[in-house]
Amino acid sequence: MTTSTLIQTIVVLGIVAVALVYVLRRVIKTSRGNGDCGCGCGKNCKCKNHH
Repeated sequence: MTTSTLIQTIVVLGIVAVALVYVLRRVIKTSRGNGDCGCGCGKNCKCKNHH
């Protein structure tokens, strides 16, 4: 494996990992905050109409 291939693999794995973490956090937030719009304020957030 050449260095550039290794760097490309690391970058791709990093992007995939970040995307997975982002999706998982959104799923956990919405399931826990029942109807949280995703702004991070929880269920008593004032920006539900920004859906």
